[in-house]
Amino acid sequence: MREALIFDYEGALTPLDKPGEKAIPPPGLSEVLKDLSASRLIGVVSRRDYWFLRDRVPWAKVLGLVAGLEVLLGDLYVVDEEALLKARALQLEDFSKRFGWEDCVQVEVEKSITGIPLGVYIDYRECGRRPPALGVFLEESKRLGLWVLEHQGSQLLDVYPSKPDKSRVLKLVRRLLGVERVFYFGGGEDDLSAFKEADVKILVVNRYNKRLISVLNFDHVVEYGSLARWLRFEFNS
Repeated sequence: MREALIFDYEGALTPLDKPGEKAIPPPGLSEVLKDLSASRLIGVVSRRDYWFLRDRVPWAKVLGLVAGLEVLLGDLYVVDEEALLKARALQLEDFSKRFGWEDCVQVEVEKSITGIPLGVYIDYRECGRRPPALGVFLEESKRLGLWVLEHQGSQLLDVYPSKPDKSRVLKLVRRLLGVERVFYFGGGEDDLSAFKEADVKILVVNRYNKRLISVLNFDHVVEYGSLARWLRFEFNS
């Protein structure tokens, strides 16, 4: 039976309290995943784009990018056409720069492999408060029909031209790669669709998401700091 292990990047592989550029899997976890990739299909799903992820997860053969709007499966490439068309029409990158953001706000545009903006990532953790421009930005985003995803318990949010869906990655892995059993490792509310699609659901627990333990019937609940050890034991790596 061909199996795939799919990991959410933010929260499952990296700590949520690290700013974007410092959010990388710890060395011990990366080593385990590199070893596992020799015998199993390893994938990563992230709200970030290819240009952010490519050097951080070199052992991943499947990349679900910008929350599933763009997917790389080895030599296969799939992108959400609605998101591409809407992002072009709205000029998403120009839109994100209109709001007079303070220096404490990190605004990054997530782009497709071909350079088309597919999402906007906003991190205001360094502000210590909700930036005044954020309310105007959110109102305008919703008026334009953009999808806004605020992450409960953190000062992070994402905006997309069409509905993000991480479960799309799992469906494509089954259909295009012939995978029969999918393990999904996640840690956020935006992972719920992927959890429901997975055969084996593993919640990676951190200090921000313990409330999720009762949301679904998870097969395993693993503390973030214990994930590398758990993987070695479970998969004999």
